[in-house]
Amino acid sequence: MDGHKPISIHDLRKANALENKDQWLKWRKEGIGGSDSAAARGKGKFKSTLELFWEKTSSFQREPKNWETLLCGQLLEPYARRMFSFKTGLRVIELPYMYQHPDHPFMLADLDGLVMMPDGSMAILECKVINAFTKKYYGTKENPKLPYQYEAQVRHYMCVMDIDVAYVIAIYGNTRNDVIIRKVTRDIKYEKIMIEELEEFWQHVQNNEEPGMFEDKDPNLLIKALEEKKYVDGTIELPYDPFKSLLEQYDMLMEEKEVKKQELSKIDQSLDRIKAYFINSLKGADDTRYDRGVIVHDDEKIILNYEQKEPKVTFNVESSQRLAEMYPDIYQKFCTVQKQSPRFSLKKENLKKGERYNHKYI
Repeated sequence: MDGHKPISIHDLRKANALENKDQWLKWRKEGIGGSDSAAARGKGKFKSTLELFWEKTSSFQREPKNWETLLCGQLLEPYARRMFSFKTGLRVIELPYMYQHPDHPFMLADLDGLVMMPDGSMAILECKVINAFTKKYYGTKENPKLPYQYEAQVRHYMCVMDIDVAYVIAIYGNTRNDVIIRKVTRDIKYEKIMIEELEEFWQHVQNNEEPGMFEDKDPNLLIKALEEKKYVDGTIELPYDPFKSLLEQYDMLMEEKEVKKQELSKIDQSLDRIKAYFINSLKGADDTRYDRGVIVHDDEKIILNYEQKEPKVTFNVESSQRLAEMYPDIYQKFCTVQKQSPRFSLKKENLKKGERYNHKYI
């Protein structure tokens, strides 16, 4: 690249994810930030391309279910910066501004910090707060890794800021040892492809035309976002031709699923026969039955358990309705209403023969 100077466009001390959040979200609509970069190219882990499009072009904003995790990450940014300095000996400065790429103004950067390198150059610092269960995605000291979502984020920032090195610090505990630091160096070939893909997405935003919804690596992200949309009670008539190939694929996959289901059913039956044999063998010479058995073979010890549990109290929909009708005060005091995910089904009817079948998708 020829080199450029990023443009400072907003002072984040006036608005951020914690304070004056509405203004901060409005600023984010002006372009594609680092945390948007993977989703804008159909490679997001937390958000689909179509959901990101809705956020940029409308007031749609899915409320995150892990809000406490996000809040923790925002509050612990100063701690992460200080811990990085402690672990590396490098000075970190906070950079409370939103930047814009001068040649590609749709590319934005909102940095957690800048690292002062020994040679006088700057590096980007991205702070993450994770839990001990996800640290495996960062690899080991001998074989370091970085989740793609975060790699895409810092590569986006390096492109906007024209900086060649970025660090990601991930905190998963409250001691100096509960820290992972990963270094990322700039890749110009990656940036060229990234810019082309981001530009294509931004064209959709500017033209207010939805991007292809099946470009995402994980279509379940789109399903989660669609659950948040409002649906009215009614029927819309759809044309056949655009859906012809999808209907054929759907039928083929459902048939394949049914075959696999039958295969699994046979496997379950074989397992049940073996299980019944083991359970029936848990008895002594006097026909006393035990809830545990032990088989010792060479250096191996195999333990069989058949634990009988207390009866389970069920509370189905009918019971809930009766309780609500007969004792509304008790129902409101002790019952919690949980939001259910919508259920999609595809039903076919032969208009001549009257035949029908129904596929449900949960």
